[in-house]
Amino acid sequence: MATSSQYPPFMQNSHDDGSNAAIQVLLGFICMWEVLYRLMGYLMRKELTRYPKQILDSSLSKEEGKSSDTNGNGINLSSPLGDAMHTLIQRGPSYAVSLLHSTYVTGRGVMHIYNLWDASNFDKLVIPGIEVMDSYRWAHLQVATTNTLFSAYLVYDLFHILGQYPRLGGVDTILHHVLFACCSFINGTYGLMAFQFGWLAVGELSTVFLNIRWFMLKSGREKSALLNKINVLFAAMFFLTRIGIYTAGIVHLFFYSATELQSLPDQSGVPIPLLIMTCGCMLVGWALNTVWGYKILQMMGSKPKKIKEN
Repeated sequence: MATSSQYPPFMQNSHDDGSNAAIQVLLGFICMWEVLYRLMGYLMRKELTRYPKQILDSSLSKEEGKSSDTNGNGINLSSPLGDAMHTLIQRGPSYAVSLLHSTYVTGRGVMHIYNLWDASNFDKLVIPGIEVMDSYRWAHLQVATTNTLFSAYLVYDLFHILGQYPRLGGVDTILHHVLFACCSFINGTYGLMAFQFGWLAVGELSTVFLNIRWFMLKSGREKSALLNKINVLFAAMFFLTRIGIYTAGIVHLFFYSATELQSLPDQSGVPIPLLIMTCGCMLVGWALNTVWGYKILQMMGSKPKKIKEN
């Protein structure tokens, strides 16, 4: 077994061929997310320019007015319709990629939970190197691939958040991306938290509906009946995954797997400060989800707005 004084190559437990291969995969995924971003931007600009009044809600056209500042379709750029077009073209690609990411990662998270459900607490926690006989190697490598995909998304998205600051997120979003990217790199390097990554990834299910909600709001459908349904689905999935499943995972990690968790510095070689950082981020994430859940309950309990049928 590795000792705490050994520092393995970066992301070595994320690929059978070692660190260099894992880094190549990481860079490939970063490029993939950027290509998808460019593609989403091209499609949004093209379709919104050609069919703005068909894609955007008709309520935005009622206050169109006249102005010399128009685009090629005669859309007043300072009107609600023009403002919605600008917002979707500028920020829509990031939310579209986030929607794709959260959908895919959620599906893989469910798969990881299923594949490692019957594993021992130790096998749930540790992804050993290729030199160690591991009956769950195939499942562990699937987790490692998802972790690499996730960390690549965080790096890609962080650059866009900084480039459009603060329109895509503030200091809290930047800190979230930096901390969880660091945790992903730590876990990929030392081979940690395989099962735990599964239930963390499932929490992205609520992000799917959060992104759909953003597109509906920015396209002028804030009073539609469909938006109310999306709000309910978002709240339900948030409490199911980020409160219910997350809390069960925290209890399992810190109580039922406490012995195995304490053995990780000796078993995997992870330095104690890095292990504390990873566990601390998971606890902070649970606390934030609890606070956000309380705020969602307050919003759901507020007086609903009059809606219109689509």
